[in-house]
Amino acid sequence: MKIIIIGAGRMGIWFYKYFNFKNHETYFYDTDKVKVIDLKDKGFRYHEIDQIKDFDIVFCSTNISSIKRVIDSVKNSGFKKYFVEISALKTPIVKSLITLEKPISLHPLFGPGARTAKGKKLIHVLLKEKEEELAMIRELFPEMEITTMSAEEHDRLVTKTIQLVQLISMIYNRLAIEGDWGSSHRMMKLVESVSLYGSDELIKEIFELNPYTKELKESVMNVLEKIYSGDYTIIKKEYFKDLYTKAYEIMEDGL
Repeated sequence: MKIIIIGAGRMGIWFYKYFNFKNHETYFYDTDKVKVIDLKDKGFRYHEIDQIKDFDIVFCSTNISSIKRVIDSVKNSGFKKYFVEISALKTPIVKSLITLEKPISLHPLFGPGARTAKGKKLIHVLLKEKEEELAMIRELFPEMEITTMSAEEHDRLVTKTIQLVQLISMIYNRLAIEGDWGSSHRMMKLVESVSLYGSDELIKEIFELNPYTKELKESVMNVLEKIYSGDYTIIKKEYFKDLYTKAYEIMEDGL
């Protein structure tokens, strides 16, 4: 297939290499001219976004706030085939996505450091035709595990799996004493690794654009009030001992 990657960030480049390895005719587009020159010098194939109507797939790997502009550009180009996007939030962009002929919304549960696609997990957010969307996803990513859910389910899940972990990490790093970085630092590295994301811009977008961020804040404040009032009870004996033991076991296994 003929595929163009819109957005040559770290994830965009990961998927460019993946599709290229699969022998698809792969191109990229990015608005950063310095990045474009650098990637072209390294052998990556470039293509303009307004000349893509003959492509089989447009694969969008931009930041969340840019996706609507990309969709408008794609529609103006006359493109009618599959548009695949991999943003970390879905609710803010669903209305724009469903105006396309064949949209597919994915969230890869791995980062750009992944060495292989085998066994990696993808969340598929249902937009129009479930079986048609899944058939294309399986054709593109036969080695990956796919879970389907709604945009609301996805974004609520993001608050607990990405935002909560990042919130804990950010609070710790604001309060930690600069020179006190022994085992605690290793523990926070473990916490950060769970979130899969290292982009400051992405985290900022998720907190600003996720409509369920307020619910996360209310839940966190409710727990904090119970802890500081003394009403919070540990329902399992040696809960914290078990938690830390498991964390260190994971670190020793080489996360």
